[in-house]
Amino acid sequence: MRNVYADLHVHIGSAGGRAVKITASRKMDLHSVLYEATPRKGLDMIGIVDAGSVLVSAEMEAMLKTGELREHPRGGMMARNGVLLIPACEVESREGVHLIIYLPHLHSIKAYQKYMRSRVKNMALSTQKANVSVAELINLSFVLDGIFCPAHAFTPHKGVYGIWAMRLADKLGKDAGHIKALELGLSADTDMADMIGETRNYTFLSNSDAHSADNIGREYNLLRMADKNFQEFRYCLENKEGRRVLANYGMDPLMGKYHRSYCTGCSTITRDEPPVFSCSHCGNEKMVMGVYDRIIEIRDQQETRHPLGRPPYKYRVPLKDLPGVGPKLKEKLLSFFFDEINILERASTDDIERVAGEKIASQIAHMRVGRLAINPGGGGKYGKVKTK
Repeated sequence: MRNVYADLHVHIGSAGGRAVKITASRKMDLHSVLYEATPRKGLDMIGIVDAGSVLVSAEMEAMLKTGELREHPRGGMMARNGVLLIPACEVESREGVHLIIYLPHLHSIKAYQKYMRSRVKNMALSTQKANVSVAELINLSFVLDGIFCPAHAFTPHKGVYGIWAMRLADKLGKDAGHIKALELGLSADTDMADMIGETRNYTFLSNSDAHSADNIGREYNLLRMADKNFQEFRYCLENKEGRRVLANYGMDPLMGKYHRSYCTGCSTITRDEPPVFSCSHCGNEKMVMGVYDRIIEIRDQQETRHPLGRPPYKYRVPLKDLPGVGPKLKEKLLSFFFDEINILERASTDDIERVAGEKIASQIAHMRVGRLAINPGGGGKYGKVKTK
């Protein structure tokens, strides 16, 4: 068995000189993500969720022909540098929620595209709204031997729990049983999600939803696998034959830009007791619902109840968001320690102190065992680490 660090929700900004994900950086192309940004973070496995775009799949196919990628017999695509690419398609369903389908092979991607061709307006763009229901997407995933996963499940921006369902079982019936994984999103953690009883059936994933290279790996997962391939990834999500998710590493939910409810009238992030539906400052009832507020609204358990074997959630702040770490110091740290995960997880604090000083080393040491103090986010604005 080996330990594998994985971020399974990353967007491509451009392919073939054309836009793919409109809100993503144009510098985010497939080659740079695989050969520059992913190793720089220290990740072993990356999920590209724009494979449904014909531009991105064409680049994957071209890289397979040149040998920059090779298909693994058990699924997934291996880059020359040892990074495993898990192709995936993020799509917006008829209900207005975002879902991810992870797919094992190039022919699976092409079958997905064939199905979608009459159901979306533009096959070149990612995360298109499709004339297809959540239940139909679950069935499509099953037919294509894929893995179905609700994306950023609790957010007010297209999350299944955030805007659509109080219980997935009520909406989907027996189809909910085919869901193996649930993406927490940046504004939620395991303690919050496990206040809803049915989530005990799902393996949680903590992914970055990166739209720029700097944000790749701001959340990631530690997987125990016998080998790096798609089938082993599936086994991890099913806790099968000793494979499992060992830990979720994520931003403190307080840092998430949808953590608490936000007033669109006076631009106030609420600090009132959740759930908050109207602003106590100006009386406005047009609020952007916070993830924490939504979970408190729909929970069926007053306290968190983790199922047996639920992996720990470890709070992490990306280097770029630590007070005192500017671009020059970040580059200095990376030149000494090679990648960011090595700095956050493995490097000795004495060595970090020698490079970055006592304050930075102390922050990282404290983060490894607890939580840093955060000014909370909401309404599209990220929270920040408090400075003394």
